[in-house]
Amino acid sequence: MIIIGITGSIGMGKTTISDMLRFLKIPVFDSDKEVKEILENNSKVKEKIASIWPETITLFHKEKKINKVLLSNKIFKNKSERKLLEKIIHPIVKNKKELFIKQNENSYIIGLDVPLLFETGTDKECDYIFLVNTSKKKQRKRVLARQNMTEEMFSLINSNQWSFERKWKKRPLLISTSFGKVFSFIVVLLNLLKIIINSKIKNDKRIGTRY
Repeated sequence: MIIIGITGSIGMGKTTISDMLRFLKIPVFDSDKEVKEILENNSKVKEKIASIWPETITLFHKEKKINKVLLSNKIFKNKSERKLLEKIIHPIVKNKKELFIKQNENSYIIGLDVPLLFETGTDKECDYIFLVNTSKKKQRKRVLARQNMTEEMFSLINSNQWSFERKWKKRPLLISTSFGKVFSFIVVLLNLLKIIINSKIKNDKRIGTRY
């Protein structure tokens, strides 16, 4: 199995690239989707958050709901509180990721869409990494078009992620989303071809050393 990590800062186009892999029948784990599901449906997590940040909880038809906007404002402004929330959520996401890998162990290639891939050390589990990137101008336009997003929140989220330069030092495969989806899809296909060829060469060498 070949594991491809998909990462990049907010607004770079990770979801678009992940959807392209799914179109090619490559299973992709979506960590953001899993976090959203945990915050909405995991009662134990909701109770922990309610006890630590009660002001982020609202009642909807007598059911406790996490106001993710309020929670984001809390954790991104305070590093210690962000680390506390990560301590609650990350182990659950990690278990879900490991289950996903096990369920797809017969797949030739799988993807792990993890925004904090390098920050959490998940890059060490990957054979290759797609670093999704675009211009700062396009990034800003995409992010500020999102509902409930502000300049302050955009800045706070960016400051809590590794810079492009730091990620680039890890020698990932660069996937640009600056020139439209067709261009990005071609880059994805070329990189997948490169990965498959490299894998075949490695396997041939391995077989050769046996004899």
